[in-house]
Amino acid sequence: MNLGREREGDRGPRLKEKRRSLKLASHVMKKAVIPVPQFIRWNPPTPGTVKLNFDGSLQGRSAAGGYILRDWKGEPLMVGASNYGNTSIIIAESRALRDGLQAALQLGLHQLDIEGDNAVVIGALRREIDVPWQIRTVIEDLQSMLQQIAHSQVMHIYREANMAADWLSKFGHSISDTWSATQCNSIDFVTIIQDDRIGRTLVRRGS
Repeated sequence: MNLGREREGDRGPRLKEKRRSLKLASHVMKKAVIPVPQFIRWNPPTPGTVKLNFDGSLQGRSAAGGYILRDWKGEPLMVGASNYGNTSIIIAESRALRDGLQAALQLGLHQLDIEGDNAVVIGALRREIDVPWQIRTVIEDLQSMLQQIAHSQVMHIYREANMAADWLSKFGHSISDTWSATQCNSIDFVTIIQDDRIGRTLVRRGS
């Protein structure tokens, strides 16, 4: 009988320890953040509005940028790329946006949606953050240029919705200065444009 009592007495602490472990595991699971997949795509502007996408690229110490202007059907109106040489990615991003906005003004556009995946450049242009000193002059140029556009909105997007501008920014490394055209016949680029036009969706996991 004493042995039975000892076994029952031993079982009590083990059960308590097991319950504590289960409770801790449950608490940890509640605390854990499970990434929810997001489905990202490039969205065309509304009829009568043109969308400007821009991006920058850094390869070693060499920076480049690119932009694309598209109508509500997803048709390119103007594309451009530049090699900015030895500079930072934030300068490349902001200069690519300035190049794209200059092209929009040259085309006489009055309604413009602007999208980019660099949160700092977008935040600075929207006056939501302090402007980094490296791009202060470019941001001032951009804000002045935007006053010449009757209606504009500036939005941050994920890279998955910025593939055309991303391709152009990388293309900028292959040229020595600046290039612009009404179209680009690269098979890879044309495929991106066609995919965007039909609503290709990419999955983004995490923040």
